[in-house]
Amino acid sequence: MRGRKSAVVCAMAAATAAAYCMGAFEFLKERDEYAYLGMNEIYETYAQKVGKSVTAENGDVVTVDQVVMDRTFCTIFYSVRFREPVVTQEELERLQAERRDDGFQTIAYMPGFYLYSGEEEISQEGYNNSFEPQAYLADTHTVYGAWRFLLRRPLTDGETVQLRGGDYERDDNGGWKLVWEFSLDFTARPIQSERFDSDVTFTAMIQGQDVQVDVISLERSPLGALLTLCREKVEGHDAFGADFVLRDGDSGTYIPFSEVWVNHHWDPEGYCVDIYELFGDVSMLKNLELIPTCDAGPASPRKTVAVDELPCEDPGNPDGGYVPISYTAEGGQIMIEMKPVGATNNSFSRIINALTPHLMDAEGNDLFDDVRVERYKDRSDGAITVVMTPSAESYVRDADKVTQFWFFVQRYDVLEGQTVHIPLE
Repeated sequence: MRGRKSAVVCAMAAATAAAYCMGAFEFLKERDEYAYLGMNEIYETYAQKVGKSVTAENGDVVTVDQVVMDRTFCTIFYSVRFREPVVTQEELERLQAERRDDGFQTIAYMPGFYLYSGEEEISQEGYNNSFEPQAYLADTHTVYGAWRFLLRRPLTDGETVQLRGGDYERDDNGGWKLVWEFSLDFTARPIQSERFDSDVTFTAMIQGQDVQVDVISLERSPLGALLTLCREKVEGHDAFGADFVLRDGDSGTYIPFSEVWVNHHWDPEGYCVDIYELFGDVSMLKNLELIPTCDAGPASPRKTVAVDELPCEDPGNPDGGYVPISYTAEGGQIMIEMKPVGATNNSFSRIINALTPHLMDAEGNDLFDDVRVERYKDRSDGAITVVMTPSAESYVRDADKVTQFWFFVQRYDVLEGQTVHIPLE
């Protein structure tokens, strides 16, 4: 897998011990290498040290280790040290043995985070679509994690920012009550960004209606590139619903991307703002093309690939899609890397089944039980690493039987005649 080793080869005991001699940023790099694909060096270069802690009323301690931000993103690396244990040692060891000491297991222990400047809330929301959730139990009292914010407005250099948050629990009436809260100040040091405003307008078909879409801007920095569109709201339909591909108008190279899921509660009345994150090196992009696509047939056929025939170059769709290029099974996990080929549209942001291979033996029988699936984007090229963790028993039983797998093919046509040209100048 291009030199990537399994993130789970290190013993859990070593990872726990490491938590006491490193901050959240370093701990997460050791614990989850996949979440930093294409971003590791960038975070190491641009993250600013904060190293501040605050103790909540109940004795829990929240620490912000490092922060990295530009005009649109702000990512914090944090830890929460709970006064009382949140799991027993026996439960922790069981979760670690099953590699389930993260994700949904830790959500119950994560406070809600919000960014403020004075009394102005400047974080639109914490979101995980373009930054996979990271939160891990380091011991029975401690969670280490990362949280990425989408900012409502750019932060100025030297601006004082408050990270506010708290934890809630159900009250006797079925509502929510605040158990504890905190506020921690740090100084904003955003890295330089480029913003290109646009006056391009086009028409998209949404729910059978012709809807006007305005291209607002493209903003890019070393932390990422965001394309922002604004469209008329279709009643009862927040999702954009119109598929398209992106392309470099000069080189003809297609640009993989994904939709950033935002809370449309904050949109202007009568409009919806849609945001897309572009992958790969777009630092020299001068002419962006947005080209609509349409479904080609009602069914999503299956494509079967033999493990010994990898890498695969055929996505099963003439215009483009994702293909598997590597397969690795080690340490109780299976890793399959899916690479974008040709024109990949934004249906891959919404339809994750296309990126979930189904493993089979030589006779075509399904393998493994109780499989947990995680997907990690490599922002340097848009590749997706699919990490599958089956039950320990079925891994031992089936790992040596895998000879092939299948995945869904998304069929669509690129409508060249409807190309929207977006100059960046």
